[in-house]
Amino acid sequence: MSGHQAKPPLRITEAERLPDVVRQFLLKHFEVITESRPHLDQSAPFTQWDLGPERIALTRLREVHEFSAGILELDEPGHEGDTIAGRLKILDRRIHSAIESLFQWDSWEVRLLHPETKQLELFVSHNLAPLRIGESIFAAARGNGITGRVAATGQCVLTRQADSDDEYLPGLEGAQSTMTLPLQLGTRILGTLNVESHERAAFSEADLSEALLLGRYVAAALHFIELVLRERSAVDRQTASAFRGALAHPLEKLEAVGEMHPEVKAIATEIREAMDAAGTGPKAVLATERDLRPAQPDPDLQGRHILVADNEAVVVQGLTKLLKANGVTVTACDGGAEAITAFEECHARGQCPDLVITDIRMPDRNGYEVFRGVRDLEPQLPVVLMTGFGYDPSHSILRATEEGMHAVLFKPIPVPRLFEVLKSAFNA
Repeated sequence: MSGHQAKPPLRITEAERLPDVVRQFLLKHFEVITESRPHLDQSAPFTQWDLGPERIALTRLREVHEFSAGILELDEPGHEGDTIAGRLKILDRRIHSAIESLFQWDSWEVRLLHPETKQLELFVSHNLAPLRIGESIFAAARGNGITGRVAATGQCVLTRQADSDDEYLPGLEGAQSTMTLPLQLGTRILGTLNVESHERAAFSEADLSEALLLGRYVAAALHFIELVLRERSAVDRQTASAFRGALAHPLEKLEAVGEMHPEVKAIATEIREAMDAAGTGPKAVLATERDLRPAQPDPDLQGRHILVADNEAVVVQGLTKLLKANGVTVTACDGGAEAITAFEECHARGQCPDLVITDIRMPDRNGYEVFRGVRDLEPQLPVVLMTGFGYDPSHSILRATEEGMHAVLFKPIPVPRLFEVLKSAFNA
């Protein structure tokens, strides 16, 4: 007898799809017999997921599972994982790494489903053209592309020839096939993953099953971040409430003394307004009574015209009151679409604002769309973006910065920082 035992046989479908490390392991321990995948009917424009049993599937899915599990590790050395924005940036990098290592897809995007508006907002993408100005995708069975259909129905879709599906919205120029699936946790859909290729019939049911497993981990990570955000918001509200409660009685005493002493009353009023502003969290403009009633308007701001856009009324009202107190004419807009329309009307009358301040995340038009709408009419007009999270789901900051955006403000906005940015823009 020879001293070597025969290796057990192992039949593998599409062995060339396996990563090198897995293939080498199998060759070392098994007598590998490679089989081609049975012929698929390529005539159908798309098919729903119907994964059949595959001997190699468990090995491949185990690999996807082990790598994708790292997506849930949202803490990294340093302080980035201490904030919601930091965790989202870590998740962004982890998704890129998983897709590059496991699948080598060239063109893909992840969209998040807004629970109230049902809009699918871009979270992270690679090599897919963004939507044009004014375009949005919503979770709907019809009229919002394949991605909208998947988000609405929860069904995965493979298109073997993209141009044959009337619902396909172009993302990759010259795309021949697509794979779209929901990011699902239990029965809840948190978003979508869409992959496109120049090759016809580039994606198989096996690809879809592996992508679904990756998608579960992405959905779990998003759900975790959502829970952390809710918890921190609740803690912030409780802390602010406790703070106001602890100071309520001393402040009432101070206000009582202020009835006889105007200067004390002014101080008490300023303290109360500062407490109320701080209690509104990241939506606030941190302006005190002294800021809102200056002895004289700021000479660098007086006479200017500024357009302000945000779907949060507290921000628009706070900025409007502060700017008007310093002699600024304010055009206040509830959201991005209204801002674009208002700017177009001002431009048509020859009364363009000197500067535009716009929020990044708005339900109708995002910050980049407002920036682009302004710059298409006035290429040199300064535009300032603002955000309450420090994270940019529409990539507005990156895209606008590359095209000459002036600055970014992070809420809550301190008045000195706001004035510094405005004066810098006017003096540029």
